[in-house]
Amino acid sequence: MNLATAFINPQTKLLRSGWRMLIFSALSPQLFLLLLARADHPQDGAVFDVSFPLITLFVAYIGWTLLIAWLCLRFLDRLKLASLGFAFHRGWWRDVLTGCLIGASMIAVVAGLQFAGGGTRVTPNPFWWRGGAIDYSGLQTVAHETLGALLLLILAGAFEELIYRGYPFQTLLRSVPTFVPILLFALLFGISHWENPNSTFLSTANTALAGIWLSLAYLKTRSLWLPTSLHFSWNWMMGAFFGLPVSGLTVPQHPIFVSTSENPVWLTGGSYGCEGGIAVTVVIVIATIFIWRAKWLSVSPEMRAALSGQTSEKQITTIDL
Repeated sequence: MNLATAFINPQTKLLRSGWRMLIFSALSPQLFLLLLARADHPQDGAVFDVSFPLITLFVAYIGWTLLIAWLCLRFLDRLKLASLGFAFHRGWWRDVLTGCLIGASMIAVVAGLQFAGGGTRVTPNPFWWRGGAIDYSGLQTVAHETLGALLLLILAGAFEELIYRGYPFQTLLRSVPTFVPILLFALLFGISHWENPNSTFLSTANTALAGIWLSLAYLKTRSLWLPTSLHFSWNWMMGAFFGLPVSGLTVPQHPIFVSTSENPVWLTGGSYGCEGGIAVTVVIVIATIFIWRAKWLSVSPEMRAALSGQTSEKQITTIDL
């Protein structure tokens, strides 16, 4: 291999995928912000503040990431932005509803397993339910915060999916065996949560497993709608509905229910939340197999058309798993 072929694939005349991925990463500094340890990382029990500035920040991050993805797709991959997976293709809303249903159901099963193990008790939040009656002032606050958390978690989930299942993942997928980008970005996804409060080896492993689960959701549909809806519904149900820590953080401050994460910590995850426990490990493994084997999940005709123009190193062979 001479110097030219180290950069350019002689068959496709395109820059090799590793270089394309590095160019995207260099133009997207937020990727490094997610991976680098923060000097002022949140302390135990930190509240993930649902605020207008934070929501605006995520909107800006998403907009910048989409712009860089469009430029890379247009000039490096010879593909349209629709191929990224956020186009309003036929059935996109079914992917969203499916993801919300599966994600919410998974957390409900996790809470059930933790309850059966004696480590979780679920009670209405006394902030709105006092002495057997509704405190309407508190209920209004809870409704406001949980809806704000929904918006924030949708944006956060979309941003993380753009980073970990978006252009870098997809451009690498077009040239190397499928398991390489799946494992690489699952590992990066796990590492990015290492600095969260009370993280453990198990919590990091569970997050990496979730990366595999979300990657398969993308591969089954070649759309980011399904993994994004799985992602944010999982987080919202965990934090805003059950009141469990979300990766060591409180999201929001006043959830609908209050749930304990007590002994056995190996089951519940303790202060990190259920993502640090075995119950989540079991549920994610089962959900991953379920999505992998789901024949009813398929690629829409529009997504097939958007991807059919690819001229990079490897033809699409993993649309139908």
